[in-house]
Amino acid sequence: MEFFSAILLGFALAMDAAAVSAVCGLNGKSNHLSSALITAFTFAVFQTVMPILGWSIGKLGNNFFSFFDDIFAFAVLLFLGVKILFDTKNQDYPTISDFKSLFILAVATSIDALTAGITLPVTVNAISVFAMFQAVGMIGIITFILSLLAYMTGHFFHNLNPKITGFAGGFMLIFIAFKTLFF
Repeated sequence: MEFFSAILLGFALAMDAAAVSAVCGLNGKSNHLSSALITAFTFAVFQTVMPILGWSIGKLGNNFFSFFDDIFAFAVLLFLGVKILFDTKNQDYPTISDFKSLFILAVATSIDALTAGITLPVTVNAISVFAMFQAVGMIGIITFILSLLAYMTGHFFHNLNPKITGFAGGFMLIFIAFKTLFF
């Protein structure tokens, strides 16, 4: 396994999860440390499991899913971003700390990790199962650390003005949705 390539892939895949974790922190109202740990752990688990599924699909030679992954992630993130904007406008400041919302966001942000898993044998020379687990372990650790830091940063800014942070969070999710679809 190329260690440096695995680290770069880990950072690349963790960016969406970290950005969405910041949104969760911006909109978090409950105990921020436990919410931050739960959010970071959830994103890390999905960013770890999805490349394993992708690697398995890639071993079977199935690239069918990669056509729809961006569209699915775009739709989910766009929907959640618009919902946050409307909730904020109506002064019903949204939280993303419930398990259902967190699960949906974790799936949406880890779709690219599933696709990246298909390319693991090429990008980080993860031909063996052991090398694949090393690579996805690195992805999970990096995702956890970045998501935790991003959530804590977002929560710090939440205390400024919930309306501003609500709008910022909604627009960030919409931006991530379009980035997913077009870049």
